[in-house]
Amino acid sequence: MMNQLKKGFTILLTAVLCLSLTACGGAKEDIVGDDWRVSGVVVDSGTITHDGDSVDVLVTISPESAAFYRDSSEQVLFDSVSFPMTISDAEDAFNSISFNDMDGDGESDVLVSFIHENGDTTELIWIWDPVERYVFREDLSTVTISGGDLDEYVGLWEYQGENLWLKIHDDATWEFVNDQDDVIEYGTLWVDENGVTLHFDGSGDVLQLDRTVSGDLIDTANDGTLVPVEGIQSSEPYFSRNDLEINAAVEKGTFLLKDGACSYAALGDGYSVGDCYWEVTKGYDYTHDGIRELQFDAICYIPDSSIPYFDQQYVTNTDSELYDFYTGMWFTAASSYGNSSRGENYYLHTVRWRGNSYLIEFAYSTDWQYNVGDWAAVLTKSYVVYLPEDYDGLVFAAETQPDNYKDSAKRMQLDSISPEAGIMDIDTVDPYSSLYFSICY
Repeated sequence: MMNQLKKGFTILLTAVLCLSLTACGGAKEDIVGDDWRVSGVVVDSGTITHDGDSVDVLVTISPESAAFYRDSSEQVLFDSVSFPMTISDAEDAFNSISFNDMDGDGESDVLVSFIHENGDTTELIWIWDPVERYVFREDLSTVTISGGDLDEYVGLWEYQGENLWLKIHDDATWEFVNDQDDVIEYGTLWVDENGVTLHFDGSGDVLQLDRTVSGDLIDTANDGTLVPVEGIQSSEPYFSRNDLEINAAVEKGTFLLKDGACSYAALGDGYSVGDCYWEVTKGYDYTHDGIRELQFDAICYIPDSSIPYFDQQYVTNTDSELYDFYTGMWFTAASSYGNSSRGENYYLHTVRWRGNSYLIEFAYSTDWQYNVGDWAAVLTKSYVVYLPEDYDGLVFAAETQPDNYKDSAKRMQLDSISPEAGIMDIDTVDPYSSLYFSICY
């Protein structure tokens, strides 16, 4: 990793200065009244060269990107680069930009430099690629924290690809622990402008962890990466770790769920449970703009034999929910926990797994039909789900019913009692008797 680029890139601001003098000093050169270059948004200038052709550009900065416009009175975009993270003080902290050729291929690359109010510096680098255009290079970019502030590092870090977590404490001590929170190594540390150096008690070994632009820590000696996380999470998916099998399949017909339906009258009178059958069919499944959108129907068929005779009005009930395969999280469907920008009947949940976050958004409707063919009742739950395109952990679970009315009634309140709980921790739910369909197969 490059430790820190020399700030030797010189940017000529002649064009901008001349424009400023013209606007303020009333120079004799005519300037069109709507010439965008005198609006104050230009922060720098330079020359970009590709394939032997050079173009003079003016630079504007936002918290998300740097844009390069042709040096003309009409604001015409020539190219731009997007920052790998939001830089909230980008306009105030902007220091310089360079279009020098950094890799010797004769093409202009981009370096954007910021000096923040607290003295921290950020330097971001993009290298030109003839196919992908400007490619951000985190390995060449740097973040330097002034004074080596320990508070920037205190917390829990996951060593990706390993069953290992780093705990950094505010007294400058640290431990490496496994997924059972057993201490593997420990010691003291110090912070400098590049990152953190761990000193191992006992052996006297040291390990340098360099801070990256995105806020991760890089173990260059072992080619590893550590990312900040909220808690220790096993590298084995929750369902696998707890021996919960995907025992049903989408578009493969019906699957028997014993004791999957319950019926009762009044306040639990005549409560009984019976078998039912579930199937899942997909309506559509496509990906656009990095989001996978899919629609599926979960259909429950309840035979006559599962509903006893009642001489008064009665209720028939089934239970089914969405879960995450990797963390076991219950995607609670309650308005108090998940209204989204799409509307009041959409629900939002964020899955955090192995250093990544996945936003899951869904809506559903239900439709009961009675005396359909050979079935006493048929329930159709229709879902529309929006997922990140790289997420594949959505599980639909059809669950068995409790053997008594009290526990059945308690289930109606579980979304407020244990929202987003792991499936193994939800009261009255037997996770080993459910049917599980992998929706993202």
